[in-house]
Formats: sequence, structure tokens, C-alpha cells
Amino acid sequence: MKALKLVGKVLGAAACAGGMAWFLLPLLRGGFRLGAVFGLCVCTLGLCLVLFYRRAAAGGGWRKALARGAVCCYLLGLCWAGFLTGLMISAQNRVPPENANVVVLGAQVYSAERMGVSLAGRVEKAGEYLLSHPQAKVIVTGGQGADEPCPESLTQRNALVAQGVEEDRIFQEDRSHNTRQNLEYAMDIAQEEGLGTEFVVVTQEFHMFRALQLAETAGFTAYSLTAQSDPLLLPEYYGRELLSLTKWMVERQFLG
Repeated sequence: MKALKLVGKVLGAAACAGGMAWFLLPLLRGGFRLGAVFGLCVCTLGLCLVLFYRRAAAGGGWRKALARGAVCCYLLGLCWAGFLTGLMISAQNRVPPENANVVVLGAQVYSAERMGVSLAGRVEKAGEYLLSHPQAKVIVTGGQGADEPCPESLTQRNALVAQGVEEDRIFQEDRSHNTRQNLEYAMDIAQEEGLGTEFVVVTQEFHMFRALQLAETAGFTAYSLTAQSDPLLLPEYYGRELLSLTKWMVERQFLG
């Protein structure tokens, strides 16, 4: 029994240490990254529980009850994270019908010709799809943020044209400032232009589940086209999406 406990302790400590190393990767790029810091804190707490639980519980009484409560809460949190991760993975398997139209979700841009790595991946994926589906139209989304020199949709449009997509196939939505608005305002354009409701949503894997749910709420029949994340930044995106998904589910459940 002691050997099994020791093996469990070693495996638990190794898993937490591995998680800490994974969430440290985005911080090597510099700057404050909420998702990475959140994940790092969770893994550090787990390592502390693995290493010091027996010592904390040995005092008995309230200390033991507190230690057990902390472990139970931590395990429940891991189960919740596992559930959300399953939702993220499952959302990537909605295969679109032939020549379904496209909506590209906005993200950071730096100029009319230069965009962040996430948006660059989305636009590249959308361009590949559009060039192989010549009947499909695309709505590029995203307004101008406070730290952006132009609307995100403008940079996307320029990049798609540079890839060889005809300008008359591209519609710009330039008023939105978050994912929900991206999709709601894109639906307005789809209705005005008679584009129907069957659309492929282009975003990263971590973001796809929430994006599809918001697309359905906006009135789309939504399918997935996944752009891969930068491996070094994936821990940041994943940690942040766990928080965003939790917030979104709480708001949907209690605020309607």
C-alpha cells in the first residue's frame, strides 16, 4: 500500500510539474498572459497538494478537514476542465456541406497588411477553403480595437485578396468588438446579401466550441474549419478559454 501511495505521489507531482512547464512556454514570449498564469497557478497548487497534503492533514481536526476540502475542490476543478476540454475537441468535427459560405472571426491586427499569429492562421485556412470552393462567399469580421490602426476585417480582406480570392466574394463586417458581435453582425450581412445561414466558422481549435454555440445563437447553421494554434502559445489560449467558457456558461445559465 505504501508503495502504491508513493507511486501515486510521484505520478501526481510529475503531472503537475509537466503542466507547470507547459504553461510556462507562452511566458517565454514575454508580457502578461492571463491564460498561462492561470494554468501555472493551478498546476502549482496541485503540486503543493501532492507534496504537502499528508503533513497538512496530520494535525487532525480543522486542518485535516481543510486539507480534504481543498483536495476535493481541486479534483472537481480538474473534472470541470476535462469536461470543457472534451467540448472543445468535439466541436472540431462538424464537417460542412460542399461550397458552404465562410465567416472568419476577428483577432489582433497591427496594420492593414499585418496581423497577429492567430488571425493569420485563420485567414490562411479560409483562403485555402475559398480557393478550393469557388462558389463560396466569405464574411470577414472585426472592428477597430483601441490598440489597432484599422478594422480587423480590412486586414483580413487584403490578405485574402493577396491569396487570390476575388474581391466580390468578400464581405466586411467592421463594427464588432467580440466573438458574439462578430457573429451577430455577420448574420445581418448574410441576410442582407442573401447568403443563407449555412456557414463554416473559421477559428482556432480551443475557440471552436464557444464560437459554434454563439453562431447557432445568432441564427447560423454552423460548421467548423479549424486553424491550428502556435504550439508555444496554445497553453495561453487553452487556459484563457477555460476561463472564458466557464464565464459564458455561467452567464447563459443565470443571466439568460
